[in-house]
Amino acid sequence: MSIDIITPRFCETDALGHINNVSYAAWLEQGRTGFFTRNAPHKHSPLMLVKLEINYRHESFHGTDVEVHTHLTKLGNSTFTLAQTIFQKQVVVVEAISVLVRFDSQNKRSLPFDDVSRAHWSALLK
Repeated sequence: MSIDIITPRFCETDALGHINNVSYAAWLEQGRTGFFTRNAPHKHSPLMLVKLEINYRHESFHGTDVEVHTHLTKLGNSTFTLAQTIFQKQVVVVEAISVLVRFDSQNKRSLPFDDVSRAHWSALLK
């Protein structure tokens, strides 16, 4: 699992002082970036986000850091599925599922895992 700490900015709030719903997608991206930065064994192929499912569980506010927890739950032929949870004051604010595909940008198609990469990422499955 990977944990990223984010300090909500005032500009991410709405008129009621709640964090605006679009801010969570950016925070989840920061969590995914942190996960791959910390866990990739070497420079990896580009990744393309193909699915993002966000379930809002509780309101959150400016003034208190949030934690974005990210872990790998599934490997496909060329895809990663990540489960992500955002906490504020130990309360679940958001639960999300992200699916990313390894992408060969030159040939415009998905890029399957080789055996070495599959073994590396399989060791991180939760």
